[in-house]
Amino acid sequence: MNIIDLTDSYTSEILKAKDLRAYEQSYPALFSHYFKYWATRKNFSNCLLQTELIKRKNLIIDGIKQVEQRLVSFGFEMENTEVVLFVGNATSNGHAFKDKGKFIVWLPLEGYVTKTQAEIFITHEIIHAFHYANSPDFYFTNVAEKRSVIRQVITEGVATYLTMKILNVDEGTALWADFISKNDIIIWLQECKHKEQMLYKFVLKTFSSSNSKIGLFYAKDPSDIKEYRAGYYVGLMLVESVAIDRMLSVKELLNMPRKKFENIAKTWLQERFA
Repeated sequence: MNIIDLTDSYTSEILKAKDLRAYEQSYPALFSHYFKYWATRKNFSNCLLQTELIKRKNLIIDGIKQVEQRLVSFGFEMENTEVVLFVGNATSNGHAFKDKGKFIVWLPLEGYVTKTQAEIFITHEIIHAFHYANSPDFYFTNVAEKRSVIRQVITEGVATYLTMKILNVDEGTALWADFISKNDIIIWLQECKHKEQMLYKFVLKTFSSSNSKIGLFYAKDPSDIKEYRAGYYVGLMLVESVAIDRMLSVKELLNMPRKKFENIAKTWLQERFA
């Protein structure tokens, strides 16, 4: 795996010079993507100081080494996989973007605090890159497409399900790592299970929507499951069920065309109420 490390540029251009534009020049394609879809320049700040920067960088590099071994053992070809390490604006754990015809994983250091978070979320983001590379129609080229409810349900479901399988962890860990306590994860899963039908109906209703007010993939309000990452739960339930029922291999899951997957997803959601 090839690691592109922008932390020296963060140190020189943000911590010392406080020059965001100069920092962006360290990888213009990355920051163009990042500020279009994930953050705003207006609120950018030096969210990591030097000592913490070094700790987070070491944490992520160690996590990448562990994850790479697991992915290779699962049959993934990792030699040409590229990962960018940088400091962002505390808005995401990362994702993947297309640069010169290749999907690159990006990991913001401020999004990782523990070893468990590093292993879970790094695996998750790498899976996104492989999924987009194998089924490019799942990638997005505008804000509306990024927000597509069913696109997110399927892609986040695939990334979460394969993370669970590759790292051999339970669904709660695959969904949250240790971002919240084990007890809170149990309560959250129980809430999702209790309100499954409502969640499935809501996803079916908003299947083709890109409305920015839909909070299924945000962690906005713990008191409202629809505003507290329930989209990831629906995605995992959907993808796990489809993978098991159809006995899909990892390759088959990643290669399934978007239109076919969406048709299967719609049928699966409709069947929850039959």
